Amino acid sequence: MLAKGPTVRTGRQDPLRRFTPTPYASNLLVMGSTIRLESNSRTIIERAENFFARHQGQRPGGPHFLWRIIGEPGSAQHQTGVELEAFSEPGLRYANMGQRSFFAVDLRAREAVAYLDEESVEAEPTLHCRSPFDTLFCMCAARLGKTTVEAACIAEGEQGVLIFGPPNSGKTTTSYLAAKMGLDFHADQAAFVEMDSEDPRVWGDLLPAVFRPEALQFLPELRDLTRQFCYPSLTMHYLSKKPFQSAEARPVRPTCCVFLNRREFIDVSVAVLAESERLRRLEDSLLYLEDSDFQDQTNKIVGKLALLPAYELRFGDPLTAAACIRNLLVTQPRP
Repeated sequence: MLAKGPTVRTGRQDPLRRFTPTPYASNLLVMGSTIRLESNSRTIIERAENFFARHQGQRPGGPHFLWRIIGEPGSAQHQTGVELEAFSEPGLRYANMGQRSFFAVDLRAREAVAYLDEESVEAEPTLHCRSPFDTLFCMCAARLGKTTVEAACIAEGEQGVLIFGPPNSGKTTTSYLAAKMGLDFHADQAAFVEMDSEDPRVWGDLLPAVFRPEALQFLPELRDLTRQFCYPSLTMHYLSKKPFQSAEARPVRPTCCVFLNRREFIDVSVAVLAESERLRRLEDSLLYLEDSDFQDQTNKIVGKLALLPAYELRFGDPLTAAACIRNLLVTQPRP
């Protein structure tokens, strides 16, 4: 996949690295789309290939997007919390990460540029969970036909359940416990939904599962299985989902949606949601406010998800909730 192209030389002053040659290139397959990555750094190419390794079994096409990433070695800020600031205008998105790194995306041209501290570009996050590759993909996802929802996703084979809930509602813990029961762990924070013909299909997120410190009190085994990372005012623990996933990433077809309602309930209860209520809750679960260019795409995807069976799950014990969701999954009618 690694290719070396011609070297471009210029005598111009270039403080923003606009004329930096990018002799290394790779075609990355990510969630069914091909991203052409060009860089001045062999390290960035190799770490991007490792980061997206589970997706490389797909059939290539495109390319559907161009990423040009400039890396500068030896200047990383060694810190455990990296501030991310972003803003957008129609068709344009920009994010600044830390003191030196930035991303700029032109959605209409399907091109992105980034300038990164090379040492901060890791094949798998260690000190801080956010990966530059994940951030850049999320900024481009809408143009690649995907709507991002704040949801977990577990599956059995090609059939999955989308699990919704506000922060600290138990999405990650419930999904992890369901995975320990034998289900596939596709996502715990964000899921990417796209249309396949007239049906929605879901891709899992690209990052490890993220647990709050209190989850380790309920699941003490996580003390040995997770790594700690810190933001300026927040400590979290992350767990690789790879032991609960297939070697090759694949999408699943959602069979139902479950909205978590975690309270001090003794027993678990399940209530069927009307279609109008499903639609309202799904709209509230959109992770980003997209440009008007993508409104029709978002409306279609949300409308299709609202046609699926949907339930409110009230629970106090995440283990009971996980068993209930597993039962909902295996008893849903198969297409």
